[in-house]
Amino acid sequence: MRRLVGWGGALPSALSPALIAAGLWWLICLVFASTLTALEERSSDWVWRASASTVRESRIILVDIDEVSLAQLGPWPWSRQRVAELSDKLAAEGASLQVLDIIFPTSSSGDPKLVERLKKNNAVLAQTFALDANVHVSIGQPAGSLSWAACPANLPVAQGFVANEAAFGGLPVGHITPHIEEDGNLRRQPALICYQDKVYPALFIVALSKALSVGVSPIEAGTGLLAPAWRLPSPSFEKSGLPLDSQGLVRVPWALHPDAFISLSAADVLAGRTPKNLLQNAWVIVGSSALGLNDRIATPFSGNSAGLMVHAQLLRGVLDGVIPTQPRLAPAYTTLIALIGTVLLATLGRLRRKPVFILVLSGLAMVFALWVVKGWLLTRYSLWFEWVSPALYLLLFALCMGLFEYARDRLERDRIYKHLASYLPGPVAAALTQQAPSDAIDADRRIITVLHANIRNFAVYCETRPPEEAAAVLHAFFSMVTRLVEAHGGMIETFQGDAIVAVWGGGAEAANPEQALVTAVAILQESRKTLPPPQPDELAPLVLGIGLETGMATVGSFGLARRRTHLAIGHPVTMAALLQEMTIELAHPILLGEGIVASVGGHRLVSQGVFLLEGLKTPCHIYAYPLRDCVE
Repeated sequence: MRRLVGWGGALPSALSPALIAAGLWWLICLVFASTLTALEERSSDWVWRASASTVRESRIILVDIDEVSLAQLGPWPWSRQRVAELSDKLAAEGASLQVLDIIFPTSSSGDPKLVERLKKNNAVLAQTFALDANVHVSIGQPAGSLSWAACPANLPVAQGFVANEAAFGGLPVGHITPHIEEDGNLRRQPALICYQDKVYPALFIVALSKALSVGVSPIEAGTGLLAPAWRLPSPSFEKSGLPLDSQGLVRVPWALHPDAFISLSAADVLAGRTPKNLLQNAWVIVGSSALGLNDRIATPFSGNSAGLMVHAQLLRGVLDGVIPTQPRLAPAYTTLIALIGTVLLATLGRLRRKPVFILVLSGLAMVFALWVVKGWLLTRYSLWFEWVSPALYLLLFALCMGLFEYARDRLERDRIYKHLASYLPGPVAAALTQQAPSDAIDADRRIITVLHANIRNFAVYCETRPPEEAAAVLHAFFSMVTRLVEAHGGMIETFQGDAIVAVWGGGAEAANPEQALVTAVAILQESRKTLPPPQPDELAPLVLGIGLETGMATVGSFGLARRRTHLAIGHPVTMAALLQEMTIELAHPILLGEGIVASVGGHRLVSQGVFLLEGLKTPCHIYAYPLRDCVE
């Protein structure tokens, strides 16, 4: 229960940073949507590269019409007879399914013979569609449309096509239309494409249907917490169906490293140089990696891969049930992750005695953890979650929390400093805020000017007046003296009962005896307005006595770390206190010692003679400030 109360106290203080972070998040997502999407996709590429399996794949074999094949057998396009020979060779080696990533858009005298051989050898052909609204191309005759009543509205619509010659219309055909991302990589492919209100499946779907002798059912909307937006139900696919996103695209599972696929040169197959039984009951994908055939794509593993690699990854992904699923409730999960992260960071923000940068580091740790979890879900459970968007919010929230905490710490430090400076000299308080507590003496010797002012007869006044009235008088006196001392460059060293000690030269400033004398005169004049006038029944009025002296002293902090004090000790401090006491005997409100007189000059000062003051061994010359000069 206490922990829940702590969380409840953490959330209100995090509300402002959360709102600011949410506003920035929305703005960045709006302005840099494409950049964030690219980062999301590229981070998935990093996951694929880091986790790709290198276990040899023997169910799907690649037959490559590579540069060597073109050099030995002639440039593409090959004759229909040579293609038929290649198909017969594969069938003779035991291939159970032939997936040709090849289009025959023009007619040839050898078409009937080739079609006959391809049908016998259980082959599937390719065709492609143009999804760009500005591209209107019509070559060949589209084939292989599904017998659906209508074309679903969520599928991509083609504007043109490059298909096989009509003579190939009796063969199963699947499209190889790529979906190229803005950065040029191929990560998704349309599972189904609409053209003239007919639905055309992808090459890997047709190949699976052909191999398993099953049809393709109409797509359905996904149901369940982790279900995709759409799914393609079919016995040939995994139990939950083929997962499609909201655009009808299937995500390519780059879970197998390209080097794990066995690739044979078409020239070797035609020459009979294939390992024995390698193709027995295997599915063969025939394509080209030759640069001149322009069938090259960019993948997470390479910027220049053969196009047949996409079909191989998709076929393998369906067989193993590892087609990535993007849950239809992904936005809700993103919001949930952001809320959980907000609560965790807000709770951390409530902890005391922590550096502010801990919040930012925690935000970065959450960002990294989200990427790790995203990779784990993708490779382990084939779940494709967005992590960049919630990570961006959490990082912004951590930064905002850090800035708020920093501002709060600064305000707290300023508040503590103001309290500290009210009990210590300002420069001393400022220096202490930058130092660690210490038990050592922290003092140095310097020349200072000391002003010691005392309210005479204040003890008698306190006996005849209420305590509140006496406190008000003392408060007014201290306030007035502090204001005048600081206005003339000095600092208050300490309050001693009804007396005050001020120092010039205790900090970075100079001793400045002239300003100390000017301040003493101003205090004396102002005291006549601040201190209450004598009442008829009072025998001892409140009057001021001030002593001034300049000399070498030790100034610094003394005592244990848990209880220290700041002091100025030495001859000028003692002399200022004794001179203040002598003002009673000499009937002068302001008395000065030899040190300060040597600095300010004595033309306006009145010598009072040489005295041996109590507690001193050496007599000293005392001077008085003319009483007439103290009257305004």
